[in-house]
Amino acid sequence: MKKVAIIVDSIATIPPEVAEKYDITVLPFHIAIDDKDYLDTTIDKEQLYSRIMTKKLPTVSPPSPGKMSEAFSQISQRTKAIIYITMTSGFSGEYERAKGVKSSAEKELPGIAIEVIDSLTTTCAQALIAIEAAKAASQGKSFPEVVEIARQMVKRVTALSVRDSLYFFDKSGRLGKERPLAGSPIPLAPVLEIDASTGGVTQAVSKHRTVAKAVENMLEIMKKRSANKKLHALLGHAYKLDTAKELKEKILSEFQPAEFYLTEVASVAAIINGPYIDLGFFAED
Repeated sequence: MKKVAIIVDSIATIPPEVAEKYDITVLPFHIAIDDKDYLDTTIDKEQLYSRIMTKKLPTVSPPSPGKMSEAFSQISQRTKAIIYITMTSGFSGEYERAKGVKSSAEKELPGIAIEVIDSLTTTCAQALIAIEAAKAASQGKSFPEVVEIARQMVKRVTALSVRDSLYFFDKSGRLGKERPLAGSPIPLAPVLEIDASTGGVTQAVSKHRTVAKAVENMLEIMKKRSANKKLHALLGHAYKLDTAKELKEKILSEFQPAEFYLTEVASVAAIINGPYIDLGFFAED
């Protein structure tokens, strides 16, 4: 029996092979289109893209308390402790919801320890937190040790992103204090950061006239913050594979990261952001 199991929501952009390797359970967000409910993990992405481009945006919601409770119960049969890493509480009520389910589950599952951690980020950086926690769990570290590693990773990861348009992110209500950018008379392509350093909410770290310049600046920020230390990075994209591949080659060439993944972001992230590039990374100590 495993000592510790890791759960994340589907917005955490964990490549399927990595989730399988480290036995990470992914709970899907829900997507509602014309009164029909779809799972984030199984919806047809090309059909979804067509819908997104009409700007008739589906609604999204986190895993229900029932699904969370069901996951805790099932996983408790093969582990002694569970860590659930949610997307930032600045964007969703998932964290508070999961804490409520945790309280009930601990009464119903005696002997099972459960911890819910607010990642203060989303997508690729959230995935890196979960991956590092799962690595520690796979090495047989104790529940308190894995919890501490996850909490330290929350502080260490950086999450940067660039969108073709701010329209979708603005409509999602997640631009926060940066909302004036969406109404700028001059089209802007800001680099947005969402992680512990921003309090788990959106902050523009630079502003550019083109997406290409903004993507270049992501590399400059990564270089400055990594301080020549070995990097671990996860690069995600929504409907921007060519740009992501070009960025991948630059990252591999310039940084020679210790660990690197390129993947397509979750469908819910595509709805919230539209076509975009998402980069999560952290430097080794």
